[in-house]
Amino acid sequence: MKTRQLTQMALMLALLIICSQLTVPLGPVPLTLQTFAILMIGLVLPPKYAGLTTLIYLVIGLFGLPVFSGGTGGFGSFISPSFGFVIGFIPASFIISYLKQRLKPETNSKLIGITLIGTVILYIIGLSYMYIIFRNVLDIETGFTHVLQLGLIPFIPGDIFKALLAIFVYKRLQRIL
Repeated sequence: MKTRQLTQMALMLALLIICSQLTVPLGPVPLTLQTFAILMIGLVLPPKYAGLTTLIYLVIGLFGLPVFSGGTGGFGSFISPSFGFVIGFIPASFIISYLKQRLKPETNSKLIGITLIGTVILYIIGLSYMYIIFRNVLDIETGFTHVLQLGLIPFIPGDIFKALLAIFVYKRLQRIL
C-alpha cells in the first residue's frame, strides 16, 4: 500500500466520520450524509481499499469511538435498528468501486447506474437488518411494509441528491486523483 492510497483512505474515512455526525433524527434511521460518503469512497478508492476503509469505520465504531451517527459507538450499536446500514457500507462501497473499475464509466448515466446499484445494496442490507432487529430483538411486531415506510421512503429524494452530488464532486476530483 502506497502513501497516496493510505492518504486517500484516511481522507475518505474522515469524510465518512464527519458525514456521520451531521444528523437529523427521523425515527429509527437518522438522516445523515453517510450515503454521500459511501458513494464517494466507492468512486474514489479501488475496491479493496473502499471495503477496507468502511470496515475500519465499522471496527473503530464497535470498539467505542463515537463515529456512528449522532456520535455513538460501542458494541451496543448492534441492536440499533439502523446498524444494518453501517454493515451495508462495506459491500456497497466495494461494489461501487468494483463496478467503476470494471466498467470504466465516462458518462454520468453510467455513474448514476453504479451509485444506484450501491444504494440498493445498502438498502437491502439495512432494511433487512432493521426488520430482524424490530421483530427479534426489540419485540416490535411490524411488517416489512412498515419498515419500508420508516427506512426507505423518506430517504429516496435525499439519496438521489446525494448520488448526484457524489458524482459531481467525483468528476471534479478526477483531475487530481
